[in-house]
Amino acid sequence: MKLSVHNDAVFSVPGPHCPGSETLDIRHFGEEESIVRPAMVDLVFPEVVFPTKRVALVAGVEKVRELVVEHHRLIWHSPLQPIFGNNEKHFWKAVALTADFHVEACGGSKLYTERRGHPHLRERHFPFTIREKDRELWLDLYVQALRQVAFPPEVAEEYWRWVESLSIRMINRRTTFAEPVRIPYSHIVERLS
Repeated sequence: MKLSVHNDAVFSVPGPHCPGSETLDIRHFGEEESIVRPAMVDLVFPEVVFPTKRVALVAGVEKVRELVVEHHRLIWHSPLQPIFGNNEKHFWKAVALTADFHVEACGGSKLYTERRGHPHLRERHFPFTIREKDRELWLDLYVQALRQVAFPPEVAEEYWRWVESLSIRMINRRTTFAEPVRIPYSHIVERLS
């Protein structure tokens, strides 16, 4: 192996037996060599644009609640159900809180914040394993729920943009280094009619 020095560090030049080692940094500490892997970012979260008050005004807070309840009804009968445990009474109590959060996020009353404070969504979901494929199924069930409750098309895109980007932040057990699949509204709009 041929060595070259750069910025007080020694970098290895790989041989054919060690693919990918061109990024290894070998530093000398006295007589000892230490391999250093560079810092890396596993996932960069996209920006999350919350819905405007227009969603609550056009759809109505009861339609937002109906959407959340329908989405969770679909979840309860899907492969995602184990994430939520087996206590159905507890599940529906959590759904009511989730509906309060969505209503508030869409410009309705601040019931969620008054009762629970800051949502801390990522923290609250961390005890549950949520993989990339779980997120994709969760979003697919959202498309079904949007259609089934006839969510107003005038605000469906604004609502979707929010839940689609926010859902990436809920992934907490990575199964791939690939970026999560983005699903823009244009990819689902035909399924809503």
